[in-house]
Order: sequence, then structure tokens, then C-alpha cells
Amino acid sequence: MANQPGGWLGKLSNLLVPSSQADTPQVATVTNKRILDELIASFEDSIGRESVGASMLFNAHFLIILHPDTYESRQNAFPVIVNEVVSAFKAIIESQKGQYSHVSPVASSWFFKFGAGREFGGEVVAPTDVKVIGALTGILPGNIQAQSPDKVNVTRRVKQTNRYEKVDVDLNTFQHIDFREPGAFVVKFNFNPPATASPAPVVKSTATSASALPKSLGAGLAAVTYYMAELNKEDSYLMRDREIVVARKEPDNQHFPNYLLVESAYVSNPHARIRYNDTSNSFEIASFSRNETRVNERLIPRSEPASPQWFPLPGKAQILLNSMVTLNFQSNT
Repeated sequence: MANQPGGWLGKLSNLLVPSSQADTPQVATVTNKRILDELIASFEDSIGRESVGASMLFNAHFLIILHPDTYESRQNAFPVIVNEVVSAFKAIIESQKGQYSHVSPVASSWFFKFGAGREFGGEVVAPTDVKVIGALTGILPGNIQAQSPDKVNVTRRVKQTNRYEKVDVDLNTFQHIDFREPGAFVVKFNFNPPATASPAPVVKSTATSASALPKSLGAGLAAVTYYMAELNKEDSYLMRDREIVVARKEPDNQHFPNYLLVESAYVSNPHARIRYNDTSNSFEIASFSRNETRVNERLIPRSEPASPQWFPLPGKAQILLNSMVTLNFQSNT
């Protein structure tokens, strides 16, 4: 007699190989290493694609799009992933220097932004997907400025292959992606070997007298270099006053001598204040923006300009304004 569905042969088969195991395919999960590997693969592809003649070129801006569930489970690891990927990028550049006479990046910093979404460019973003979008510079997801182009030329991996293609992406395709502010990282290029001299010491906890401050205004209390990601532009500012205001450059505030004016729509007016506290012999910062202000990845709570809440500012610190403008602060005291 032929065995019927669910008969004794089927029951025996289920005993030997349970149906729940036999029918369940192996699904590749998104690990920190997989995100790292996807970024490295995209970077390596960009060197071969963008370099020309004796000049090494490569993508500097990366968007990493994940399913919302994956984003939530991985977000605490984003700073570590970025740190590892920058180290890997530098190692790759060093290993390929022999093929090129010049390292000639278009941008001046690496820019990484993680985003959560269920759909991108007409394709479903599954919990197992990692979509890396790379460009030489200038990807502006989220608050797209009026002067920005409608399309940006990017590199992306063809789905389920190891092949990459260069395509024009309509910036409106990013509108369904939730690019959260803590998911943005900017790392300035530094291809030079570290100096043999010992680095400048961070402000010590022991008090120093006011006489130890720079006597010449030309020396300044602190130096600030800043980079505006959306403009791919950097500049510098010398803090000569005991207190300065960080603000968006507008006609009505350009006459103030102690204003650090930033040409960026992502900076509030005012955004923050930085001061030297003679009592504690240290620097402090207060934030007034409804957009985020972070010091070395630490979120600084907002306060009102008329009643600032001051927080310690290390003598060497990275200040991130609205995830788009990076200030590198260095004390001279």
C-alpha cells in the first residue's frame, strides 16, 4: 500500500529530521563584522573605480541603511564600527600607495551616517540587509538644502552580488529613511605618521593661575578648526576672548568680535557658548540649540541663552553641531 501524506513514513521522516529544522533556511544575520566588511568592500571598490593615473581617489561619504530592528540592535556599536573601519581604510591606503604617486581625496574627512528604513529606492530593506551607499563627497540625506542637486552620483552594490555599480540617486529616495542624529560620524583625514614628540597635554585637574594664560592676544586661549560637511568646507578660528558665541553667519551678528560664525544652515543662531572659567581654570560649554550638540559623543542638554547651563569642555575635544558641523577644539592654556 502506498504511503499516504502524514503516514508512517512521514512520521518516521519527522522523527529523523524534524520539519521545523528541515524547512528553515539558514539566514545571514547582521553582525558588527558584517557592517564593517560591507564598508571595507565598498571602499576598496571605490579606489579601483575612482582612482586615475598616479592619483588615488576613493569614496569619503557613506550612508549605511539598515532595517529599523537591525538599527536598534546595532546602534550602540556604531562608534566602534566607525573606529575600526577608519583604521581599515588607512591600512588599505597604505598597502596600495605603491601603485599611486599621490593620495588625492576630494573631501577632507570621512563621513558616515547610519539610517533606519524599510524601503530604499523601490527595494525592501529586510532585517538581514546592509545597504552601503558611497560617494566621493556631498551626500545630503534628511534636511536637503535648496541649493543641493536633485541627484547625487553614488556607488552601491548590486543586490545579492559582489558587483558594484555607479548610479545617480534621487535624493528624495532618502526621505523614507530615518537618519537619526546620533548615527552620524565625521573623522578628519590624517595620512601623516604621528610625530615623535609627545602630544600636548590635556588640561590637568590641578589649578593653574591666570598668569599662565597666553599673554599675547595673538596666541589665543584656544584654537578651533571646523568642518561643514554639507559644503565640504573647513575653516579655523582663534579664541582670543574669555567667552565666545558659536552661531550661524547672519548679517545681524557679523559685527560682534567674539562670535565664531559658521556658514551652515545646520547651525542655530546662537548655537552654543564657550568660555574660560577663571575660578576652575578650565573651559566650559553651554548649548542653546534645539538640534543636538555633542562633545566627544556626549550629548549636551539644551538651556536658554539667558540662563546657560555650563558643562566641562576638555582641553582637546570634538564638538559636533547638529551632526553636520564638526569643531575640533584645542586649548592653548
